[in-house]
Amino acid sequence: MRILIVLHKMKKKGGMVLQHLKMSKQFEKNGCEVKIFSFDDYFITRNVFFNYLKIYRILRKTIRKFNPEIILTSDPYFTTLFSLLVKQKNISLVMRVGAIYHPFYAGRIIEKISPRKMYIRLFYFINFLLKQLDKLILQQCNYVIFNSNFLKEYYEKYTASSSVIYNGIEKITTKIPHYNTPVNLVYVGRIEPRKSIEIIFKSLFLIKKQAIKFHFSLIGNNNQSSGYWLKLSNLIKSYNLIENITIFGEILNKDLPAILEKQDILLFSTDDRNFPITEGLPNAILEGMANGLAIIATNVAGVSEILHEENGFTINPNPIELAEKIMLLIENKNLLVNIKKINIETVQKKYRIELVSKLYLKNFEKLIKSMINRKL
Repeated sequence: MRILIVLHKMKKKGGMVLQHLKMSKQFEKNGCEVKIFSFDDYFITRNVFFNYLKIYRILRKTIRKFNPEIILTSDPYFTTLFSLLVKQKNISLVMRVGAIYHPFYAGRIIEKISPRKMYIRLFYFINFLLKQLDKLILQQCNYVIFNSNFLKEYYEKYTASSSVIYNGIEKITTKIPHYNTPVNLVYVGRIEPRKSIEIIFKSLFLIKKQAIKFHFSLIGNNNQSSGYWLKLSNLIKSYNLIENITIFGEILNKDLPAILEKQDILLFSTDDRNFPITEGLPNAILEGMANGLAIIATNVAGVSEILHEENGFTINPNPIELAEKIMLLIENKNLLVNIKKINIETVQKKYRIELVSKLYLKNFEKLIKSMINRKL
C-alpha cells in the first residue's frame, strides 16, 4: 500500500504533526510505502501567492510520480483542499479531523488582525464563511477519520463515510506510580484565553488558603497571547503563587514524558462558555494518562469519552469544583495512586500508536478494495 501524508507545517512539530509522523513509522512497519509531503518545505519566499502556487505544482507532480493509493490529510483549508485540487480519481482521499476548524482559524485570523482586541462581528462573519468551506471540503473526501465521537457528531452529516479513531500514544511510562510529597500538578497546552487557565490559578489560591502543600508546573508557549500572559502573570503575583509555580514555557515534545513522569495530576481547564469550542480530544490528556497521571478536566468536547470516574474527574469550569477535586486526591493517597495505575493500563490496552495505526490501515484497505470494485 502506498500512502502519501500531506502536512501543512511539519517543522513546527505540534501534536497533530507528531501524530502523523508516529503513524507513518507504524505504516512502514506494516509493509506500507509512505511518503510525507509538507508545505513548509516550500515556503521559500515572503510572497504567499508564489509559495502556494509552487506547492500546488510540486504536490501535483509528487502525486503523479509516487502514485499513492491513499492520501492522508490533516486540515481542510490547506492540505485537504490542495489534495482535492490535484489528486487523480483512482486515489482515495482520507482526512483526519482533530478539531472544529472554522472557529479555530477564524480566531487565528482575528489575532493576526488585532492581537489585543477581539472584533466579535468580524469573527462571526469569518467563522460563517469558513464553516461553509468546511462542509464543501468534507463532502468531497472519500473518508473522514475523527479523533472523538464529539467531532463525528458535529461533522458527520457532511461526510459520505467516516469513523472514530482516537489518537495514539507512542511512549508509555514504565515507572511504578507513587505519591509525591508535596503533590505535583501540571498544565500542558496552549497558553491563550480559550484555555481559561485563570480557573486553575484561582483553584490553586483556594488550596493554598487551606495550608495544603503542592507544586504546579505550567508547560506551554507563553508568547502566543501577550495580553493573556500578562493577565496570568498578575494573577500569580496577586494570589502569592510564585513559590508554588514553575514556568517551563514551550518545550520539545521529546522532553515532555520526562517531565510528566514526575507529576501527579494533570489539569485541563478549557471553558466553552466564553469561547467557541475547537477541541476534539485534547492529546495532553492521553499523554498525561500514558505517563501515570490522574486527570481533572473540564467536561468539553470529547473529554468524557476517555475520562470516567475510575481514572479521573470531569468538572464544570469552576475554580471551587476544581479545588475540591484536587484536594480530594491530595487527601486520598491510595485513590490517587490507583487512578495513576488505571490510566497507564488503559493507554496500554486502547491507545497505543501500534493499535491506532492498524485501525487506520484497515480503513485504508477497505477504501482501496472499493476503488478496485468500482473499476470492475
